[in-house]
Amino acid sequence: MPSGGVFERSGPTGGVAVKSPADPWQALVDTDGSGVGWQFRQPGLALRAVPFGLVSVVAAISVLMPEAALESWPAYAVSVALLFLCGGAVLLPWSALPAWTPVLVPLLHTASVMELILASGAVSGVGLVLLVPLIWSVLFHRRWESACVVVAVVAVQAVTSAAQATPGTVIGRRVVLWSALSLLIAVAAHGLRDRVRASLVANATLQAEVRDLSLARERDRIAAGLRESVIRKIFEAGLDLHSTAAMIGEGPAHRRLMHGVAELDGVIHALRESVFGLGEEPGPGGPMPADADANADTGPDTATGAGSDCGAGSGPGPHAAAQEPDRDQR
Repeated sequence: MPSGGVFERSGPTGGVAVKSPADPWQALVDTDGSGVGWQFRQPGLALRAVPFGLVSVVAAISVLMPEAALESWPAYAVSVALLFLCGGAVLLPWSALPAWTPVLVPLLHTASVMELILASGAVSGVGLVLLVPLIWSVLFHRRWESACVVVAVVAVQAVTSAAQATPGTVIGRRVVLWSALSLLIAVAAHGLRDRVRASLVANATLQAEVRDLSLARERDRIAAGLRESVIRKIFEAGLDLHSTAAMIGEGPAHRRLMHGVAELDGVIHALRESVFGLGEEPGPGGPMPADADANADTGPDTATGAGSDCGAGSGPGPHAAAQEPDRDQR
């Protein structure tokens, strides 16, 4: 499973990958994980494995209490050895192992509990420890792996009951009840994982839509600000330069001014393209690229009028102000 803490869309069907480096219960939201043996690798390994390991260790130590007499030391030794093998799973090179190998760990744990039951006797009360590998598998493994552990748990109940000379009716009752209980736990846990995953996917989709909406509003705000301030002022400056160039006539200064006008037009177009939709859907009252093109082909009087119109709300352009003294002198 990837690391990170958020969902990412991976296709049109709504598939997602979960990023949660600090989440020890990653399988609650992703049934496949991020690779072979992710259950026994970092991150979050300690938070996942330590609670289950503590229960198993306590069960193994409890049968050594003074009032508890072991019936078979060899079986106890085998149980402890299998438990250590389960703990050694964290050292395996899982990336180089087949995809089916992780299921061997809860199966070994189930075998360890079976040996512990055989070593401690029928009345030791450690049979409930069979729930440890079962709960581990339904939380952190795929459905077929959980099914394998369910079968193993039921088989352990049958074997230990037969080894302890339990009556056939009692063996049958244990097998039926443990089968029903194991299936109930597996089905409920995997169903819960599916519901949690679907809820997180929906939440991630909603958050993505909110982010998209916020981004669109921010783009609209930036576009409106550019249109109402920056682009309008640049456009007016271009009109002023165009009018000035028309008044001074042909010559090097005229060419320099017209070059400046062309550069300002390029700046306007670049700003329009930098914000989505700004160049295609200008707001009301905003300058249109066609205005600049039209004024570039007209004389100084037309350019002056266009500059005054575009500058509505911002005051007349410099060329308009320059013509006021001429009117007063007349």
